[in-house]
This record gives sequence, C-alpha cells and structure tokens, in this order.
Amino acid sequence: MPTPPLVRHALASVLAGLSVAPFLRSAAPAPAAPSEEVVTLSPFTVADSDDKSWQATTTLIGSRTNQELLKVPVNVDVITSEFMRDLGAFSLEDAARFVAGVDVTPRLESRNDERVNYRGLSTGGISRNFFTWYVPSDAYNVERYDFAKGSNSLMFGDSSPGGQATVYTKRARARNATELFASYGSYETFRFQLDANRKLHDKVFLRLNLANRRNRTYVRGTNDVFRAGHVALTYEPFKTTTIRLEAERGTTYRMRADSALAINDVAAAGRGFSTNNQWYVTSDGEIVQRTATNPPLAIDRSGPTGNQVSLLQGQTQSVRLPNGTFRSFSGFDQYSNMLGAVDYNNRIFNVANVTIEQRIGKLALEFAYNQQFQHEDRNDNSFGTSQTPPVLSVDGAGRPYIDAAFGGAAFKVFGNVVKAGRLAAVYPFDFGRLGKQLLVVTALHQKDLKLSERFGLYNSAAPGLAVNNGIRLRAYLDDPGFGSEKFFDQFLIPNLPVTADFKPAFYHSATNTGPFVDIRYARTQTASLSGEYFKGRVNTLVGVSWNALTRKIPKESAYATDARGIFVHPGMPDENPAAYEYDPRFNLSAQSKMAGLTVEAWRGEQARVVAIASHSESFNWQSRQVFYGPDIGPVRGKTKEVGLRLELPRRLTATVSFYDTKRVNAAYAWNPDVLSLTQLEDLINPNNILPSDPRYLEVVNGLNNERRTVNSNEQSRGVEFTLQSQRWLGLQSRVSFSANRVRAQADFSRFRSYLTAAEERTAAANAPGGDRTLAEQPAVLANARNVLTSNTLTDEVAGRRSVPYTGSFVLDYQVPRVRGFRVGLNGVFTPDYNVYIREGQPYRAGASFPLHAYLMYDVRLRQRYQTTFRLGLNNVYDVMVGDGRYRVTGATSFNTVQNRPNFIYRYAEPTTWSFSVTSRL
Repeated sequence: MPTPPLVRHALASVLAGLSVAPFLRSAAPAPAAPSEEVVTLSPFTVADSDDKSWQATTTLIGSRTNQELLKVPVNVDVITSEFMRDLGAFSLEDAARFVAGVDVTPRLESRNDERVNYRGLSTGGISRNFFTWYVPSDAYNVERYDFAKGSNSLMFGDSSPGGQATVYTKRARARNATELFASYGSYETFRFQLDANRKLHDKVFLRLNLANRRNRTYVRGTNDVFRAGHVALTYEPFKTTTIRLEAERGTTYRMRADSALAINDVAAAGRGFSTNNQWYVTSDGEIVQRTATNPPLAIDRSGPTGNQVSLLQGQTQSVRLPNGTFRSFSGFDQYSNMLGAVDYNNRIFNVANVTIEQRIGKLALEFAYNQQFQHEDRNDNSFGTSQTPPVLSVDGAGRPYIDAAFGGAAFKVFGNVVKAGRLAAVYPFDFGRLGKQLLVVTALHQKDLKLSERFGLYNSAAPGLAVNNGIRLRAYLDDPGFGSEKFFDQFLIPNLPVTADFKPAFYHSATNTGPFVDIRYARTQTASLSGEYFKGRVNTLVGVSWNALTRKIPKESAYATDARGIFVHPGMPDENPAAYEYDPRFNLSAQSKMAGLTVEAWRGEQARVVAIASHSESFNWQSRQVFYGPDIGPVRGKTKEVGLRLELPRRLTATVSFYDTKRVNAAYAWNPDVLSLTQLEDLINPNNILPSDPRYLEVVNGLNNERRTVNSNEQSRGVEFTLQSQRWLGLQSRVSFSANRVRAQADFSRFRSYLTAAEERTAAANAPGGDRTLAEQPAVLANARNVLTSNTLTDEVAGRRSVPYTGSFVLDYQVPRVRGFRVGLNGVFTPDYNVYIREGQPYRAGASFPLHAYLMYDVRLRQRYQTTFRLGLNNVYDVMVGDGRYRVTGATSFNTVQNRPNFIYRYAEPTTWSFSVTSRL
C-alpha cells in the first residue's frame, strides 16, 4: 500500500532532523561547563537569558541598546518564545492577540497578510532585527516579539503612529542543544520543526532551524503550506569582537477562502452578461463574447441589482425574478469555498544578514548589513470579485451563478529587493554622583526596489485591444458537480478551452498611480541620550531623527503599449536608465523627536513602582492622492503617554498606561461606495464641459481607492493594562485590557463644493427657461448626498478599529501531585463595534469571546530526553456567540425597505484540536 502524503511529510521531517542532529553532535566538542561559556555583554542585543518564562526583563526598544524593560519610557509588550510554545502560537498574529491595544483580524475575514491593528489607527509594519521586513512572520526561528506602541520614528524611522512589532531571530549560542517538534491536528494540519545549536569551537557557534507546516481550515480547498530553513553563525575571534551571520530561505503556498457569502436579491433581466468587451467562459462549456451589441439580445446585457444579502447555511433569501415572482435560495454548506481554486497568494523569500560588533575601550560599534528578496504571486480577483463577502447572482431564468474577472490587472507579481546598511555607536558617560549618560548614534542607508507587475487574461485570437477582449469566468451553481475539486479545476488557466477563435493568454498592464518599478532610497540618522540619575531611580530618554527619502520611478514614456494596448516593459533601471527618473514629488525629508522619563516612585525589598511619561513623533511615507488629484503627503503622528509599571511580590508585574495619539494626513476612503467613477466625474464637471476640454477634471483612478479618497486627521485616546505573574501556587497568568476611542475628521470640503455646485446647476437648469440638458441625473445627486451624510455627520469610524475595548487572559496551572502536568485556559474578548455607519448613526455588532484550552505533560524519557506532550483545543466555546451559528462583522449596504444595513454574517469558528510532541535531545 502506498504511503499516505502526510506520513511521508512526517517521516521526511523527522528523519531529516534525526540525521542532522547526530552529525552536529558528533562534530561538536564535549559540552563545556557553564564557566567555560563565552559571555559577551553586547549593548546591541537583547539579554534574553532570563526570558525562559513568560516574562521578559530587557528590551532594545527605546535607545536601540539593551535596557531594563522597567526603566524604558516607551510602551513595550514582549511575547517570549516560552509563552508562544505553551500557547501553540506560531506566528506574529497568534502572539499579538494577547497584547493590550492590539487587534488581529481573523484569517477568514481578510485575504491580506496585514491583519494586525495598533490602537485602532493602522496596520503597523514589521521590523526584523531592526531592518524592514515584508514577509509574514512564522515563529519557527523567532526568539521573541517586542510590540512597541505609539509614534516612534526614533526607533524605526518610517513607521505608523499606532505602533510596530520587532522580531528577534534566534542566534547561535555557546552551548549544545537540539529540539524536535511535531504536531498534527484538525483538517490534516501538521507542523514539524528542528532547532539545533552547536558549539563548534570556543569561538564558533552554529544554529540551524528548519520548519515544514501546513495549515487548513474547515472550508474546503484552503491550504497554507510553509517550508523554510534558517542558519545562524556566531564567531568571536577576540573578546571585543563578535561577528554574526544569518541566512534564511522560505516558501509559502496559500489557497484562500472566505467565511461569508452574499447574493443579489434582484435577478438580472436576462443572462446577466453585464460587463462590456469581455469573453465569458461558463461551466456549461460556452464561450460568449459580450460587446455593446453582442449577444444580440439587449436583455442579456444587463446585470443583477438590488441588495447584497447574506446567504449562509441555514439562511434563505428571496430573489425577485424579471416576471415579478420570487424564488428562494438556501445557503450552501459552510464547508463550501466560493473562491474556487483560482484565489492564491504564494511567496518565495530569502534573506542574508551580517553583523559585526567591535568594542574599543568604552566605545561600542556595530555594523550591520541586510539583504532580502521576496517574490509574491497572487490573484485577488477570484469568484465573487475581490471583495468580501463574495457575491452570487441570479439570471433571468432563475439560475444562480458566480463570476470571476480575469481581465485588467487580476494577476499580480509583487516583489522587493532590499539592501540596507546600518552603523551604530554607543558611548557611556559617567558623571559620578551626578549620574550617567549613554549616547547612541545610528546611521542607516536603505535601497528598496519594489516591483509591482500586473497581468490580465485575454483572448489573443480576437482582434482589437487586449483590454477589450478580457476573459471572465462563470460558474453555474446548479451544476451537479459544483463544489467539487474537479468543478473548479476546469477554470484553472491550463484547463481553459482553446479553439480557433479563443486562445487565452496573459497581457501585461500598468498604471502610473502604481509604478511597476519603485526604487526608494532612505537615509536615516538618529541620536539619543539615555540618562540615569539618583542611583537609577530616574531615567531619561531624549532623541531626534533626521530622515530623507527619494525615489526613482518610470517616466511617462515608459508606459508605452503596443498595437494591442499591451504594456511593453522598457527594462529595469540598470538595463534602460533613460526610462526612469527621480520623482520630484518624493524628494522628502522629515525630523522627529522623542522625550521620555521614568521615575522610581517607590522601592521595597520585593516591590517597585515606576512612573513613566513620554512624548514621541513619527512619520510614514506614502504615495497617495485624493480623488481630485493632489498628493496627501506623509503621515505624521504624535503620541503623549503616561503610566505606571509595578513589580509586586510573588513575581507579579503590572503595567497601566494612558495615551493620546494624533495622526495627520491619513488617507480616508469613503463608505458606502455608491458613487461610481463616471458618476463622480459627472458631478464635478458641468454637462457642457467635455473630456476633451482643458477645464474637464478627471478623477484619479488608481489601485488604492484614489477615486473615493479624501484627506483625514485622526485621534486615538485610550488606556492599556497588562498583568502578568510567574508561577505561584502552581499558577502563572497573563491578563490584558485596553479601551480606546478612535475619531476621524475627514476633509470633504472639496467634495461638498462640487455637490453644491451640481445642485445649483441642476436647479437652474430645471427652472423656467433653463437648459434641461445641463441638469445632473437625480441618481448622481442622491448618491453624492449619501456619501456626504454617511461620512460627515459623525467622527466615529467603522470596522474592527472602532472596537471600544478588548481583553485577553491566559491561565496556566501546574496540577499538584502530578509532576509535569499542566492545564491551560485562554481567551480573547472583543465587544460589539461599528460594523456600519449611515447618516451619522452607527450600527454595532461583531462581539466574540472564544475560549481555548490545552493540556501539557513534561516528562524525561529514558532518563535522557526531556519531552513535552501537548493537546490543544481551540474555539471550545464562544461566550458571546453561544450556540449561535453566525456573528455579524460588517455590512454591504443599507436596505431602505427594511431600514437597516444588509449585514455581513460569518460562521462561528468550529472547535479544532492539535496534538504535539516536543523533545530536547
């Protein structure tokens, strides 16, 4: 009998680990006594020797040097590898759920990788070893995550004002250790890891980390496979010199899904071929060309209308047919993947890093060079469009169908080649009884070459422009084979039909609002002083950063197309430098400052109370435009924060902080999106001004919602609290709570002036003696008023960032009299938030409080191998959802008949399990 694939994966991973471990063990000398271990006190690396628990003691966030966490005047939450191991958290998103002030969008509610939101302001970026990092972080080679909150360009340079996470990778150490990890769980998920560290010589240490995992969900077809390897080498040729080398390579293959579904409640008049100049390929085996006159029946060229209403399993919706009757449709089972097999997001990445540390007397120097490459292939235009939820439609004959658009820019190839060098110098000044000062100066130069290439699918056998021959796919849901793997496989590109008149092919497309090559040159210099006074009771931090950014982009002439309108790539800058130029709008500079103070208000034998206060600034470069043309400019942020940190008896720590963050120049996309590009241009331009007229204003229509974007200023105010205890009476715990309010003041002044002018033109045109041809359409004016009233009558925001408060807890109990046996319980609480806002009235829903549990047993096998067995149960019970099948997470539009939003419902997450074994050889 052939070996099942899962077993082959397991055997391959385990055998690889077992084959490497003896080799490393035999290559290494005998384990050294603790006194022989090389100890290097580096100011540039975090001292995590005490982090073998849930609590960390030091951080680099602050002055970029190793400092006691209690004394740093910056809000930092540290998630250690021990905490992640106990909870079965294998990604930054898994860890972030337990950080106060940080919200994580569930995987099935977003197709993007950027799912971590800081203080309701933005999805913060990721820094890895203080270099820009673009790849989603898997924890297989991660020592810890530091979540810095607030504006902090002193630390990170270009950063969002809400916060940013820092990833510390595992370093080679002067000891011998090998750890093997294997897990298996629901829906055939698995994970295998190897972590092997060897002391090859008194001055040379090597560490190897390997990972092979597959994640799946209850939705059929979802798949997330990750394979990677990371090597770290430390060489200490002298007591004052340390050289560290790192290299990593990884791949991710991900098929995505969505946990929501909707249907248009008014059917199309005919067959619903509503998009002009397209070739439709249907699951019936048809190939239909749709032009302005073809198919011949005009009735087949109109699409469905009405509301987009939820259609999950157990729900029934009535759709009005053209004859005035209604037909009921029931939801498909919750395991159905409406996105099909054409929605994917794959990545390949590799990174190399070298760091040299040198001490010359009191002076410590660090030179670090980082080079990374990441390549991303993705298709977001799956069945049901790129929006969430995917939407079904019904044709005039009552047949349900779902379309996928492959023309235009459906297929995307993104990538980055980053080369960055950093030089840092640290010098301590000791003024005796007056105190100490630590001067830190850094300089960073980074070149980030970003590729953004987009491709569409068209019929190359048809004459005319490629854009007028785009291909759309149609799946009829009454097909007996619908839902099967074979059904969706027919729509994969190699499986599409080919005839004399129909030959699918890719064409290259480009737009100057999203340059296909964008090379950014960033230069950053920082200087900071960390002061310590009164025997360490008072600590200060003051710093300033100077930053400059230029970028090289293609010239307008570089967007040339051939006779079929297909973009002709001019070559890269090194191949054709004449096709590129420096962007005059992006010769930017910024300065940001930080000042912070910690005061040890009380010190006892077993307790300390430290007060903190800080004022910090940040900037975030962006290339965004408002709908009528001008650039928004860089995002600027300012944060004021005060709080307390407490070390209490029984190894209990607590942090409470109050903050006020203001964000300026935030791009704001209005909602509901009821005003099309054509309607907006009709609103702006009088009917007697044609597109050929120099006075005609064209709305910016780029790739980042420019056509519905205005400038906005935002403010986030709140409080955060974290309580953490090391084990006492068998119990260790972590509890977090945060409450905040985000307010937005979007600038609709220009939009309002356009609407007012259009209303005045229309009133004059409809008055006696007026020219009726100058009157704007009632639907255009009505939709514009809807946009204005929905976005200006309140300063509240919608979506998960409007969550008023959140909380999380983790309890881990060591069972008495059963050595090594532990029981864990944890959960994350999210209350109702604004899922929709109409005319100033928010509609709230979305509450969840899923509980998770685990059992762990530590035992030494054969008196030699320390082994941990873990059984984890996720989504055991949701306190807020209870026995309900769904929860509301948003809305598609407003139902004027029912006088309520058309809510987006999602399934409650089912209970899943995983079993893992960790063995330390």
